[in-house]
Amino acid sequence: MNQIEYTNENIKFLKDIFRKYYFENKYFPYLYSIEKREFGYRKFDSLVVRHLSFKNIGELVVELVRNVPLDVYYSNAYYGFPSNPINEKQWEGADLIFDIDIKDLNIPCFHEHTYYICNLCGFVNSEQKLCVNCNKGKTYDISIPCKRCFTAIKKEAAKLLEFLRSDLGIEEKFIEVFFSGNAGFHFHVNDPGMRNLDSNSRSSVTDYIIGNGFMCESIGVRKYRNGFMIKLPKSGIMNGWRKKIASSFGINQKSELKLKHLVEASGGYDGFRNEINRITKKFGVHIDSQVTNDIHRVFRLPGSINGKSGLTKTKCDDLESFNPNNDACMLDDSEVYINLKTKLKINLKNNNFKLDNVLEKVPSYVAVYLVCKGLATISKNQ
Repeated sequence: MNQIEYTNENIKFLKDIFRKYYFENKYFPYLYSIEKREFGYRKFDSLVVRHLSFKNIGELVVELVRNVPLDVYYSNAYYGFPSNPINEKQWEGADLIFDIDIKDLNIPCFHEHTYYICNLCGFVNSEQKLCVNCNKGKTYDISIPCKRCFTAIKKEAAKLLEFLRSDLGIEEKFIEVFFSGNAGFHFHVNDPGMRNLDSNSRSSVTDYIIGNGFMCESIGVRKYRNGFMIKLPKSGIMNGWRKKIASSFGINQKSELKLKHLVEASGGYDGFRNEINRITKKFGVHIDSQVTNDIHRVFRLPGSINGKSGLTKTKCDDLESFNPNNDACMLDDSEVYINLKTKLKINLKNNNFKLDNVLEKVPSYVAVYLVCKGLATISKNQ
């Protein structure tokens, strides 16, 4: 959903800023095989343009500078004819894509910095309900992630990275991690050996990473008559999900008796199955399986501005040290007046901003962030 209040001042300001960014940042080093990708973009009026193709990055930049989109997308798939209709593109494989987002982690502090904006009048409400200002519009929520949120999502990203490397055996050179530009991380896996996986095969990958369908039998606990029996698998329990489960229980290949006692203490087979489910929820990764399973999806372009925040989709080489509100904030600091819709505190480019007044003079990167979030408008009186 486009959160920006559609005023002439807002649109002109954002287009000028975005155009300057794309003119000055015209390289897109993480865009491969451009001639085989489908491109698309969302305009400021929310209309979406699809089925575009470019021979080189120069052509892409010309399009971005000329039309200045709100969001830019490209396909995870490689096509023989990327500008054709979907069933005439000649699919030639697709990168494996993963998406994790703060909103899916149920972080306790998330609601402390969530705002509810009316879809008709733009008023910021304190609760998600019918707007108290116009009594007509319904509210949608936006959030300004805090340091705790980013710490949590980076831990989730580290879990996914471990799955890809250790469990799936993907070489590090084929894995690229990007901050989405708003509230999550995108993983691009361009391993040629996985490029031809169909949707069903990708679904199996996502189920594995989430932890769906892990059975007690996989670790050697089987239903038997009215009780259970223990028979550890000959292939061992110290790899993949088996290892994660075994390590949680403190058992190994020689721990049949200990495992028997654990199952009994859990209340038998059904109780142990509940324990298994608890552990898979703990160690599984909160990924959006629909994103990964779709072999024709268009995905946010690395190096492009995220229209939900004004931050850039940015390569992340070190999760621990990466600071999204600093490392992905790439717009200039020329000052502009904004009309605030609510009091708030934010940190961008390692600067703290406490904004209390209806009219505030702020750096452009702050103005873009708040206008994109729907929490401010550009003042008519500059």
